[in-house]
Amino acid sequence: MKVREILVHKPGNEINVVEYKPSKWGFIDFPRLIIMQREHDELVKTLQDEGVKVHYLRRITQNKPRLYILRDTAVVLDGKAVSCHLSQSIRRGEEQMVKIRLKELGVKILGHIFAPGFLEGSDLFFIDKSHAFAILGPRSNEEGIKHLEEILKIDVTPIEMDISSTQFNTLNDIAIIDEELAYDRLYNILKEREYDLMIATKKQVNEMGLNFLQIDDNKIVNVRSDINRKLKMIGFDVIEVEIRELMKGNTGIRNMCLPFY
Repeated sequence: MKVREILVHKPGNEINVVEYKPSKWGFIDFPRLIIMQREHDELVKTLQDEGVKVHYLRRITQNKPRLYILRDTAVVLDGKAVSCHLSQSIRRGEEQMVKIRLKELGVKILGHIFAPGFLEGSDLFFIDKSHAFAILGPRSNEEGIKHLEEILKIDVTPIEMDISSTQFNTLNDIAIIDEELAYDRLYNILKEREYDLMIATKKQVNEMGLNFLQIDDNKIVNVRSDINRKLKMIGFDVIEVEIRELMKGNTGIRNMCLPFY
C-alpha cells in the first residue's frame, strides 16, 4: 500500500515536558526540540518533492509529546476514517485532535474505537484496501480489531505476539521481519500468504530500518540503515533521511505519518 497523501504533526513546545523523565513518555533519551523540528521539516520536504501531499495537524497541545507519532491515532481509507482508542492514558485525547483536523480536511468520520477495545493505527499493516494484518497485544486488542472490521467492512488477520510495529513491515509481496521472529507464528502466517521473506538483523531493527514509508511501487523513504543496501539490490529506490532526534521517541518514519489510503 503506497502512500501519496498524509497527515503529520511537527513537534512543538509539548516536547518540553519530556525533559524531566523521558521514560515516562516513552522516549529513550532527552529530545532536543530544535533538532527534531529541523529533521521533521527535512522529512516533509523530501516527501513533498516526491509528490506526496502533506497536511499538518495545526493543533497546540501542552502535554502530548508523542502526538507526532500520528499513525497511532486513526485509520483513513477511501476518504473515511475510524478514530482509534489509545491504550496509554497519557496519550488519550490525541485522537480527538486528529479527528477534528480530519473533518476539516473533508474526511468523513465513520466511528470511534471504544473501551474495552483498544487500537493503535501503527499496529495495522494493509495488504490492500480490504485486508490487513494487525499486531494483537497490549496496544491493540481483539475488541478493538473486531470493532474496526465492523466499521470499515474489512478483514483483519490478528497476529497474537508481543512484538512492536518497528519489527515488521511489508513492501509489495515482500515481508521484512526481525530475525527474532523467524520461524515464529508471524513467519508461518506470511509464508501461508506467499510472501517472500527478508530477515532483518537486530541492528537494522534498532536503527528503525524496518519502519520505512512506501511512497510508490518501487520507492521508499527510510532512515540510514544497512537494510537499505538489501532493498536496493532487489530493485527498490531508497531515499534516505536523517531523523535521529525524532527517533528518540522510539519511532520511525512510517509511524510518524498518518496515511490517507
